[in-house]
Amino acid sequence: MEFPHDVTEDEQRDQVRALLRLLRPYGSAFQTDMPAHAEAPPAVVDARAFLRSLKGTKAESEDYAMTDLVDAADDRLWECFVQVAPYAFSAELWQESRYLVSLADECQSVVVCLVPDSGVHAAVADRFDLRRLD
Repeated sequence: MEFPHDVTEDEQRDQVRALLRLLRPYGSAFQTDMPAHAEAPPAVVDARAFLRSLKGTKAESEDYAMTDLVDAADDRLWECFVQVAPYAFSAELWQESRYLVSLADECQSVVVCLVPDSGVHAAVADRFDLRRLD
């Protein structure tokens, strides 16, 4: 998917959050890194702190940590992921053992793995402009 060129960073983050929420029913787990961002809103800072406290999270420094695979079914964990992911260097939503969504570089790159004629493809195509890579 490609964002319009005149979209602000906040609008882009909102679009990524909308995409993640749309695809939640198809995802089983997520993983994200958590770089520190001084300019991040309080909801993102709080979500980052909560995810950093999870068992299995690897904190390399005060400014950087990475979760293990986390069950996407838990509402609080999911909402923390949705807040943090647009600020991540790398964040993924998994569908069983494969990526469903991969975000990179603070959501500058958004890749959704779509299977034609699937529920995921239809859900995303109805809401977002898609650009197909062959």
